[in-house]
Amino acid sequence: LEDLQLICDTYIEDLIKTEELKPLGEYIQQSDERNTELVIDNLLGISVNKVFIPTKSKKERLNLSNYKVVRERQFGYVSVTSRNGEKISIAILDGEAGLVSSTYTVFEVKDTEELLPEYLYLFFQRTEFDRYARFNSWGSARETFNWDDMCNVKLPIPDIKIQEAIVTIYHTLETRKKINAQLKDSIKPLCPVLMRGVVEEMGLGI
Repeated sequence: LEDLQLICDTYIEDLIKTEELKPLGEYIQQSDERNTELVIDNLLGISVNKVFIPTKSKKERLNLSNYKVVRERQFGYVSVTSRNGEKISIAILDGEAGLVSSTYTVFEVKDTEELLPEYLYLFFQRTEFDRYARFNSWGSARETFNWDDMCNVKLPIPDIKIQEAIVTIYHTLETRKKINAQLKDSIKPLCPVLMRGVVEEMGLGI
């Protein structure tokens, strides 16, 4: 698993060194869809681990009509970086539509045949991007990495086939992680039985 992660990271780092870097702002646009019809009630937050997570807010106390809608393959991020432990909270949605606070920035890739959202997400996952976002955050009371700052980010955008190859490696990595987690969960209940068998074979008794 570590080898696959290293391949993804190394590939992107090599592209940064060899490809022309382009401003991200040319490839993304904000989305400001609101939940005016109150059709969606799936409240989400964004963790510093760069994933969407269910929030603990009590829905009945909230006016959900002003919440922003985030849809599959769209991004959300929190511009405030000063309280995140040197990380920026940003995630891509993989699943059903959800709602995020109106203070969040929601955006999407303009043309997914030029830039894969999943490839962009891998770029955001890098530790170097966290460092960049923190270094380029501004403010006195609290530091923020605003939309203009995001648009000024420069990144390599290789041929779509290369992007697809990198994303495939990443998906393989994620699939293996899930399989490993499932195996651990299935083995746990068997551990006491296995230990009892070992003890009995050794004639130690319990």
